[in-house]
Amino acid sequence: MNANTDTDFCSVPEVLLMLRAPGAGWLATLLAALDEASRDPDFNASHRAILARCLDEQTVPVAVAEAARQRTIQFEEALEATIQAESQHSDQRVAC
Repeated sequence: MNANTDTDFCSVPEVLLMLRAPGAGWLATLLAALDEASRDPDFNASHRAILARCLDEQTVPVAVAEAARQRTIQFEEALEATIQAESQHSDQRVAC
């Protein structure tokens, strides 16, 4: 087994060290997203199984990747709208 890719050999300090590397941006982004997802009750066992399969196969089918990008855009737009609505609501409370 290769210690560079086998997760059995990656302790927390080793992962923290990896995250300090200049090229670790994607690793950091994916770990942060996974942490957020794991806290969301809507991220269920089926979702985890899909993620595990993609990781095992080391690929995401093109159609799935494109659909995911489109869904991410929708999610970002909904999140932005929520933030704007909360901001406006907060501004109205201050004006009272």
